[in-house]
Amino acid sequence: MRVGSRVVVLVRDSAGYGAALADALRPSPGLTRGSSPFDLPLDKYGLNGEKASGELVSFSDSSGSPQVSFFVLPDYRPPVAACAMNEILALISSEAPSIQPILIVPFITRPSGCFHGMVNATKTGQLTTLHAAEIGASNEFTHLLVDGIIKPPPSLQIRGEPIQCLLEMVRVLKIPTVLLVTSGGQHQGKSSSDSDLEVLQCVGDHVAKHINLEFSKETVIETGVEKSASIQEPWRELYL
Repeated sequence: MRVGSRVVVLVRDSAGYGAALADALRPSPGLTRGSSPFDLPLDKYGLNGEKASGELVSFSDSSGSPQVSFFVLPDYRPPVAACAMNEILALISSEAPSIQPILIVPFITRPSGCFHGMVNATKTGQLTTLHAAEIGASNEFTHLLVDGIIKPPPSLQIRGEPIQCLLEMVRVLKIPTVLLVTSGGQHQGKSSSDSDLEVLQCVGDHVAKHINLEFSKETVIETGVEKSASIQEPWRELYL
């Protein structure tokens, strides 16, 4: 199971953004896309029968060598989340090329009082603002990814156990990582589908241009963004 030197980590969140972004990022000319499921046992953590499961998507060159890899993960819950992310990081380190892999972690949060300043109207009427931060170690590539982009505000709260665990681990392990974060949800004067497309394109275009992929807004329009029932009950966030 080979892994590219650029690794994108996406979570199938209840808002549907992670899965939609994984589908909308397509190979550029010269690359081919392939995917396969993976299961990593967690017995050594005392979680007998539990596994870190997900999908590994690879974009490979003509020789079959992965250039970019996506880990598309379920929204793991404790205690599986921390153990699963530890196993996935170990897999990345062991299966990536000899050069240290770089992680890209897109995170689309729902607008809330905990993230003031995430949604700002621009002169063009666009309501989506991208923020970026280097986590763990940094290098020339991570500098390029965050160049010219505002850092996330101090009020940012990551409401997702897998991403929280991942960010804490890469800090300790000093793995070069870039967190890309913006705010989703319906914006005033826009339909839900238009808002979803705007926020996905904001993140997708930025990721794609730095890792030689293409963002397909047509894919988002055709397949839509599948939200789980829980996203319709915002009161539940009070108890997270």
